[in-house]
Amino acid sequence: MARAVAAIALVALVGVTQTASVAQSLAPLVVDWEQYFRIETRPVSQDGRPTVSGTVWNTAPWGAKKIQLLVEALDATGQPVNQQVVWLGVDLAAGTHASFDVPMPRAAGYRVRVYAFDSGRGGRWSFDSEGASPG
Repeated sequence: MARAVAAIALVALVGVTQTASVAQSLAPLVVDWEQYFRIETRPVSQDGRPTVSGTVWNTAPWGAKKIQLLVEALDATGQPVNQQVVWLGVDLAAGTHASFDVPMPRAAGYRVRVYAFDSGRGGRWSFDSEGASPG
C-alpha cells in the first residue's frame, strides 16, 4: 500500500513539474517587426465572447507572406496570461493592410505583435513553416 501511495505521489509530482516547464512565454521570432508593420487593436465582444479585433499594415517597401500574429491576453501588471499564434490569412503587398478578429479569454488588456512572416526576399526575415530561419 505504501508503494502505491509513493508511486501516485511521484506521478503527481512529475505532472506538476512538466506542466510548470511547458508554460513558457512566446516572443516574436522577428524582433524588429515594428519597422515593417503597424498594428492597431481594440477589444470587442462578438456573440458575447471577448475578441481582439484589429488591422495590420505592411509599411515595408516589399510584400510579406505567411504572416503570423502573436495575440496575448494580459493581466493587470501587463504579464501574458494567455497566448495564441494565429495566421493573418492573407499576404500583404507593400503599403496594404488586412483586418483580423481573434477570440480570446477575458483579460485586463491585450497585445498583438507580429510573430513571424516571410518577406519573400529570403534572408533573416524569412521563416519556413516550422519557424526556423533558413540560415
